[in-house]
Order: sequence, then C-alpha cells, then structure tokens
Amino acid sequence: MPKIHLGVSQQAYDGGKTTADVARILEARYGLFSRFVAANAEWIQERLEAAFETNIAEALVTGIVPASPYRVVAQQLQAKLQEAINSGSIERMGLGPGKVPTQAAIDGVNHRFKSGFNNVSPSDAKRFRREQAKLPRGERKRLKGDPRPSFRDTGIFERALMAWAEEN
Repeated sequence: MPKIHLGVSQQAYDGGKTTADVARILEARYGLFSRFVAANAEWIQERLEAAFETNIAEALVTGIVPASPYRVVAQQLQAKLQEAINSGSIERMGLGPGKVPTQAAIDGVNHRFKSGFNNVSPSDAKRFRREQAKLPRGERKRLKGDPRPSFRDTGIFERALMAWAEEN
C-alpha cells in the first residue's frame, strides 16, 4: 500500500540538536505532523483523486504514464505545511496538548537576529537587560520582540521539511 510521509531532512542546529530532534519534540508536544495531516485529510483525498484522474487522462491521450500521483501530492503537501507554518495558519489547526501559539512566538524570539528577538536591536536588548538588572527580581520583565508565527524561528526547520511517497 503506498504511503505519503511527512518529516524533515536531517540538518544540524547550533548546540548539537538536529532538525530530526526538533521534529520529534514538536510532534510529541504539539502533534505538528499528525494533527496537520488530520486537519487536511479531506484536502489530501481531493488532491489524490485529482492526481489520479490527471494521470489516467494523460496516459490515455499520450500513451505515457506520468509521474506518480503520490509523489505529486507529497510535493503539494510539503508546500502546504511550509505555507501553514510561515503564514501562522498552523496555529489555528487545533494542535496540542502544548499551547499554541507558543510562548516563544508570542515573545518574538527569533534566533536569526543577534539580539534573539524580532525588531529589537542588540543595543536595545543590552540596555533593557541592564535596566532590568537594577530592579528587584519580582519586578523584572522579560524582553519581548514583535510576535512571529509558531514553529518558525531560524528557518532551518522550515527548509528541512519534506514529504515523500513510498510506493511498493
């Protein structure tokens, strides 16, 4: 029975973690892959039906069997997941049991920037931390940047996302 898989190509992050480690964490905490597939089951079925119809029609007209419909749908599914993460629409797909949007997304944590936050310069971050250090511990606030979509930080994970078809 053919299958379409969602996963990541293994790439390293600073600090020793890999995209595979992060994918396992996100699946365990939020059901990122399984709940995305469940939320899009009807869409996947429609795409498979359309891909098979196109393949049959093309084979009848040209006599050539085109690319596997499963591979075509796997590519579309990969693009849909990447878009859902980049647009933030994945946050509305009922992921859980972890809280979505994530606290890091709400706080604007972004490791692409030197300060570690969206729209916060390194000098502003340094100044904020200096000012907060003068306050008693109970009165200190956390540094926050502009919010970002959940599951999108350095860009490594999104680029590593992949879907593929397994046909026996």
